[in-house]
Amino acid sequence: MPTYTRGRTGQPSTRQQFKEYCLRRLGFPVIEINVDDDQLEDRVDDALDFFHDYHFDGVEKVFMKHQITQEDIDRKWIYAPSAVIFVTGVFPFDDSNSSINMFDLRYQLRLHDLYDFTSVSYVSYEITMQHIQTLNLLFSGKPQFRFNRHQNKLFLDISWQADIQVGEYVIIECYRQLRPDTVDVTGLATAETFVDTVSNTLTGFGTTFDQELIENDFITVANTVQGVSQELQISQINSPTSITLVNAPTANVTNGSITVAGSSDVWNDRFLKRYATALIKYQWGSNLSKFAGIQMPGGVTLDGPRIQEEAKAEIDKLEEEMQIYNVAPNEIYMG
Repeated sequence: MPTYTRGRTGQPSTRQQFKEYCLRRLGFPVIEINVDDDQLEDRVDDALDFFHDYHFDGVEKVFMKHQITQEDIDRKWIYAPSAVIFVTGVFPFDDSNSSINMFDLRYQLRLHDLYDFTSVSYVSYEITMQHIQTLNLLFSGKPQFRFNRHQNKLFLDISWQADIQVGEYVIIECYRQLRPDTVDVTGLATAETFVDTVSNTLTGFGTTFDQELIENDFITVANTVQGVSQELQISQINSPTSITLVNAPTANVTNGSITVAGSSDVWNDRFLKRYATALIKYQWGSNLSKFAGIQMPGGVTLDGPRIQEEAKAEIDKLEEEMQIYNVAPNEIYMG
């Protein structure tokens, strides 16, 4: 039997409340839902996977920066955290995205031909800028890349020896999952308070920071020795065992545990609640199908196949509606 706690909430904000909501939609506790708690967890995970892959509210767009190391150049690929499920672009490796200096053609155009918008027309300037962008695209092009979420590797089809150097940054346009649960990060961490903000480094032991976290994430570091809990923001993921923080910790950290808060509002998403309920109903019908036609005391006959058929129809309808109304933008390509 599923674990159930008395106390109703129609707007779940935790995994347990979400499961209880789905069970109540199916009739519990008025009728018994013949689904094991492990099966219930599996169906919730299945619903979340579908929600992350196809629903526009299941992901968020981020621009992830990565500082190139010699290891990246030697292996010719960049590690992508597990939270990244789509990569839609890599910024060009030229000066078109950098600040303009006085020797740049764009600077000279603005200085001599477009110093204000009252004396000259900006039409010629716009045409010239489009021409420059076309030349950049023709001679520099956009970096070609290959990404598969199951490998956690972003392959850049460039000349790694000529096009990029150690210490330079790569800006990656990507989408990450919205995690509803608070996640415990692997391993422990230590850090000291610094006056110099450049040294705001959190060092991990047995950690996999580059797999579990992304820049700008807020993490909570709890020091069980001193009883201090701090919320810190990540500036950069340096390695699996090193994080640069935006600000220095307010207290020293020794063997601290790390957690990442999830977006609990995801549990109250209307589509996710309906879809998870349909999956659980299908599991319920599947469990009862082996007893089809058996008459219970009182003349009640179990009809598992009918429950399964109804659930399958609901699942198909929800997936069709999702493709019409809630599908992610066309720019997303699944890796």
